[in-house]
This record gives sequence, C-alpha cells and structure tokens, in this order.
Amino acid sequence: MQNNILKIIIVSMFSLPVYAVGFQLGKGDFEMKGGFIGLNKPISTDITSYSLIEQHQTFGSASCFYKYNFTLFNSDKLQQSQQTINSYPNGLFSFPTGLTVPDIDYKVQGVDLNLVLGKDFLQKGENDYLGIGIMLGISFPLVESKKKSENNDSLSNNAMNLMQKSKTQIITYKIGPSLTARTSLNKFFSVYGSATYAFQTANIENNYLNSSLTANGTFQEYDIGIKFQPVSYDYDLGEFTLSPRLYATLGYRYSSWNLYDIKVDVTNTNTRFKQVNFNMNSAITYLGIGYSF
Repeated sequence: MQNNILKIIIVSMFSLPVYAVGFQLGKGDFEMKGGFIGLNKPISTDITSYSLIEQHQTFGSASCFYKYNFTLFNSDKLQQSQQTINSYPNGLFSFPTGLTVPDIDYKVQGVDLNLVLGKDFLQKGENDYLGIGIMLGISFPLVESKKKSENNDSLSNNAMNLMQKSKTQIITYKIGPSLTARTSLNKFFSVYGSATYAFQTANIENNYLNSSLTANGTFQEYDIGIKFQPVSYDYDLGEFTLSPRLYATLGYRYSSWNLYDIKVDVTNTNTRFKQVNFNMNSAITYLGIGYSF
C-alpha cells in the first residue's frame, strides 16, 4: 500500500505539465508534543517553509482537476526543560524510581508531498469553482535530539549517556478526501480555501533503536488565502490558445500530523515509558508568486 502511494505520487508529479506552477515562502509557528522520552507537554518554535505548488489545474474533461504541493520545512531549535519521570525500573524487582530527564534540544526538518486528483461540481470559470478529490501524500520529517545538560544523580546520567545525539526518521503515507474552492471578487482578486482530512500510517526509525516502529494516525491541513492576478491574456493562435497568467498569493496554512500510541526511547535502555500520542503541527503565513500559460 505504502509503496503504491509513493509510486503514484512520483509518476504523477513528473507527468504533470510545467506550464503552470507557483512558489511560496512561509513563516510561522511549529509545535511538537508526545512520543519522545518525557515529552508530555507541547514545545514550540519558529518554522520556515518553501513550497512548489499548483492550487487547481483542469485536465481531460473540463471538470477534472489536479493540485499538488511539494514543501521543504525547517524548524528552529525546540527545547524540552529538565523534568523527573517516576516510572524508571530500578533493581532486581524493577521497582519504579524517579528518573531526571535533562534538558533536550530538538530540531525538525523534512519534506511534505501531497497530490490531489478530483472533480469540480461547481465551475463558472478558472477562478470560480468548488471541487472534491482524493489526496495521496507522503511526509519525511527528521527529528534530531540532543542532551543539553547533566543531572545531579548518577542513575539518570548513566541512563542518558546515549542521548548525546539522536536522530528519528519518520515516514508517513497519507490518503483521504480533500475539498477545494475559489471565488472571484473582481477582475484581479479572488479568495480561495481548501480542507484535507486523511488517514496515515508511519514508519519510525531511531538510530539508537534496534527495530522500526509503526503507528497509525491522521493528517489534517487547512489553507485559506487571497490571489491577485494582474496579468491575464488569451491569444488565439489558430491551432491552440495561449493564455499567459501571472499572479501573487497571500495566505495562511495549518497542518497537523497525529500518530497514536507510540514511544521513542532515545536512551536505548528499554525504559518503560508510557505510550502516548505524538503530534506535530505548523501554522504559517505565506507569500507566493506563480505563472501559467
């Protein structure tokens, strides 16, 4: 299933025409919670995103469309403050004892690739439509973690020695419905929006773990913005019509990855930490430019 989704996305992306494409630069907030040792409270930082995007392009029948986004994202440093966990097994009878988790720095970077194939149910022109489709997606977040400080007790220091530097690679495969719409305000301006809710499955590998983990969850993304299109011409060349378009966008996008009941023990000590839900979400404001012919 996962390999089929990846193949469909790659083949479709390289098969799409390059006469229509947009570029977006985004800045905003990134938050992460759960799944990692002791990370039971959300931590947040700034994030930057770079996107190659097509919001809506018809093909075949005038009512069929595709859209895609290819996004690179890179967060600033996230810091998890030192805390004590009372579930660390100690001694022959595995009596729980307090384990002090040191300050940990995290950094997240990766790639998110989504493709939507769908059909317009309402369409009055290139800037007035309402459509629904199926989203196929894949994400490659890489989470780097590093112990920042020492603790006052030897038990915790010994347990955390392997936390000096750790990398966790997550690969998620997504599929689900997606709704997209746009309406024109006048000759130059239009507003648009989209909503996606997908089921996802993930493979999780840590460079200190002996085996891979798998987990299921959901992915959500909501996008709203305004489009300014100052250049819009149609030239009838006989055999075909050339329709150059140049536009700019300003928008807001919220994305959320949720995985259920996972635990990544970056200490490699098989510590009995409780499994929790893992969540990453970003909220960015973006500026974009694009063209089509």
